[in-house]
Amino acid sequence: MDTSHLFTAALQLQEPWRVESVDFRDAADGRRELHITIGFETGARFHCPETGCGQASCPVHDRRERVWRHLNFFQYKAFIHAGMPRVACPEHGVRTVPAPWARPGSGFTLLFEAWAVEMARHLPVSTLAEQLAETDTRLWRFIAHYVDEARELEDYTGVEAIGIDETSRKGHSYITVVADLVEHDVINVTLGKDSTTVKRFVDDFMSHNGVPEYMRLVTCDMSLGFQKGIRERLPNARRIVDKFHVVKHANEAVDKVRKAEGRQNPLLKRTKYLWLRNEESLTELQLETKRGLAKQRLKTARACRMREVLQDIYETSSTKAEAWAGLHRLCSWMMHSRLEPMKEFARLIRRHWDEILAYFTHPYTNAVLEGINSVIQNVKRRARGFRNMDYFATMIYLTCGKLDLKAVTTA
Repeated sequence: MDTSHLFTAALQLQEPWRVESVDFRDAADGRRELHITIGFETGARFHCPETGCGQASCPVHDRRERVWRHLNFFQYKAFIHAGMPRVACPEHGVRTVPAPWARPGSGFTLLFEAWAVEMARHLPVSTLAEQLAETDTRLWRFIAHYVDEARELEDYTGVEAIGIDETSRKGHSYITVVADLVEHDVINVTLGKDSTTVKRFVDDFMSHNGVPEYMRLVTCDMSLGFQKGIRERLPNARRIVDKFHVVKHANEAVDKVRKAEGRQNPLLKRTKYLWLRNEESLTELQLETKRGLAKQRLKTARACRMREVLQDIYETSSTKAEAWAGLHRLCSWMMHSRLEPMKEFARLIRRHWDEILAYFTHPYTNAVLEGINSVIQNVKRRARGFRNMDYFATMIYLTCGKLDLKAVTTA
């Protein structure tokens, strides 16, 4: 088997396509490159590329030379050259036949794009572009294409429980991420964190066969924007305030008490995490220090105990009634504590009473989204940020969505 036949087989070319020549050339930077020229048999006829055209055998009118970047051949860059035939169709006139090894309009082969999309899951696109000696803009263009194509295939017919959470993109710029709490994957990414984000999610959800009226449960934080959007766009969904957000607000209240008391009591300096971490996460020395401080009858120690009672309610309440009684006693204690941050936290609980108690009937949390958010932050750190929202959303779908990329990248 000579070289041309070998590369024809390796590229899986079907008649009338064939490799005509394979040669190494010197590039402008002094490196060697592999150039593969593909042609077709003399007298070959092709189908008219127009959809639905019945012309199955059209003569070649002329050719247009094209070049595509292919997968590297060992350490060498590889390129495919071909004179693409334009056929004379009696019905549609002169039309260019598409290359079976590349997407229309792409400067890369299908195999190159599929490989690069897979690598983009693990490497920042800027790093990948540097390794391939390509511009990241060209890579982003086809990565986004395949992610969009894969998302078009998504079907959300049976999705009935979702989690909604926001994450910062840059500074005070936020994106909202929606995850399927059953399948544990991202199904929507949109800019902002107000009620309009829920509208955009629902519009996208319906375009993928999702039925808003069938949505049973939505976990979220205490954002009024989210709750307004859920009430308007997902009318039958039960809102559940995520327990991790409730505890987060409790931690913030405890730390406000510590900061205020610390202005008069130097013993509280550098003790922030003694009060915010669970005792099982503390070292023996830290635990001994915390217990010693607690004997000083500190306001911070009282506030910390209130937070611990809240966590006990979540861990030990087996029914909604038990949780109701526990939260009622806790809120009464906080309201009579003379600790303004804890009183404000009690008011927050009362404003979201039903949504907080809903957890004890439907124990869903945003733990899935917390895990996804850690992946998102890692992706953002690796890339040192993203130039625009579209790139960021594309990478979230690529790394945190269960997209069937093989269905759209297979040649």
